[in-house]
Amino acid sequence: METIKQFENEPQPKDTSKEFLAMDVFEFLDFIRTQKNEPALSIIIDWIDEATAKRLKAFLESKSPGQKRYATIRATEEQYNQALNVFASGVKWKKVE
Repeated sequence: METIKQFENEPQPKDTSKEFLAMDVFEFLDFIRTQKNEPALSIIIDWIDEATAKRLKAFLESKSPGQKRYATIRATEEQYNQALNVFASGVKWKKVE
């Protein structure tokens, strides 16, 4: 019961999907540095290419201490198979047809 209570009290992550898609790599890194006090960040995008998937993986791996990050890519099974290591590293896959 205590675990459920803790889960319910977790803050809703701030969605940074629009910034991720609109900014180049360095602009996005600068933006993320300004979000270091946010308790949780998330990105949910449609599949673009393997390079973008790797950027999302880097987003997960470069979090500030104490910050939670979530990343999801909506992709077909074929696209999923192009970046297996990205999905194995914590980026979630939402299957689309």
